[in-house]
Amino acid sequence: MTQDLSGGFSNLCPKLSRRVSVLIICLMLWGLPPFPAGASEYDFAIPEAEPAAWSFGGRITARYTWHRLDDQTTGYGRLYAGTDPGANTHDGQAAAELSAAWRRSSFQARVLTRHAYTRTFEQDTWDNDIYEAYLSWSPAPNITLDAGKKPVLWGTGYAWNPAGFLNRPKDPDDPSLNLEGRTLAGIDFIKSVTHGALNNFGITALVLPVADDWFNTDFGQHGDVNTALKLYLLWHDTDIDFIFFNGPDHPLSLGLDFAKNLAENLAVHGELAFQKDAPTTDYTADSTVSQTTENQVSGLLGLRYLNAHDTTFIAEYYHNGAGYDDSRIFLPSPDRQRNPGKDYLYAKISQKEPLEILYLTTWVSAVVNLHDHSLNLQPGLTWTPVTNLEINGRIGVPIGDAQTEFGEKPDRFRPEIWVRYYF
Repeated sequence: MTQDLSGGFSNLCPKLSRRVSVLIICLMLWGLPPFPAGASEYDFAIPEAEPAAWSFGGRITARYTWHRLDDQTTGYGRLYAGTDPGANTHDGQAAAELSAAWRRSSFQARVLTRHAYTRTFEQDTWDNDIYEAYLSWSPAPNITLDAGKKPVLWGTGYAWNPAGFLNRPKDPDDPSLNLEGRTLAGIDFIKSVTHGALNNFGITALVLPVADDWFNTDFGQHGDVNTALKLYLLWHDTDIDFIFFNGPDHPLSLGLDFAKNLAENLAVHGELAFQKDAPTTDYTADSTVSQTTENQVSGLLGLRYLNAHDTTFIAEYYHNGAGYDDSRIFLPSPDRQRNPGKDYLYAKISQKEPLEILYLTTWVSAVVNLHDHSLNLQPGLTWTPVTNLEINGRIGVPIGDAQTEFGEKPDRFRPEIWVRYYF
């Protein structure tokens, strides 16, 4: 009966049925994506995803430090003069670092700010600093122009960089610490070479002006314009940098650094620095200040070794051309560098994932003053239990007799813990 009815309908309306079929086919063809001329049935044109122009990030750090004090030391008397902190003091700090980056075509811009609240025995402070704020333009793949505030990290040493004349002081046991940049304008050029012992060479030229209370104030007087130049070579598989830095109120500074892998798990590095007529501030016992100039030569030689158990050994010898090797090491100085002695040894042993604890690294480091044989011993650890969360801890233990650099530190020992969250 059904067949009869269908057949009858088809027979009765053959033209209408053909028109409906044609209409359905046309609608199906209309809904299909068009094929490019000449394309095969397996060719699909997938549009390339355009990267986002803006990106944002940052990290939050909470730090606590306990100072177990030694009131018989020179450092204690200088730091806590006229106060009575007792046997212990405690420091706390909460810091946020916020970054934003923009990239479009050959242009790139980046801003990094740091905001910190610090509470110590002496005072509570708020700090808001711009660490980076610069614009880069790459008119060609091997040329980059920079303007603004940008970090400069020259030199190959882990604990010190005598040839890093533009560098901010760093903490070798906290390598992820962001450092404030320098305000500069510069050009960076790099070129690959396909034959001979020379494989790559590059040139970085920088101009660093000085403006009172604004930027680069440690490089001279207001209105000074300093210049820096670095020539990079990859020669015989050795990274080599020649560094020049000079300014109206800054001594002529020449530097050299290198780094080379001697084997798959063994590397050597070093730096050499010369400063002509570098100013030297000296103090007599009655706090009389004297200013002189002298030529200073500093140097560093180090190595890094990784064994089959994921244990890393780092050792560095450092000669500080601006340092002291006598009792002047204890005299106060507003521009005193982090390590005021003449000769040092830095050693660090770190073990990745000991006892098969994932994402844990333990380490112990020491900075030794080779003249008075005092040292600062620091065991520590870094653990990343979950993604983007990092827990760090270390204990600073100054060791030395009276009238030695580390024996006169204000702390008997100094445990410290800090937690970082990245986002």
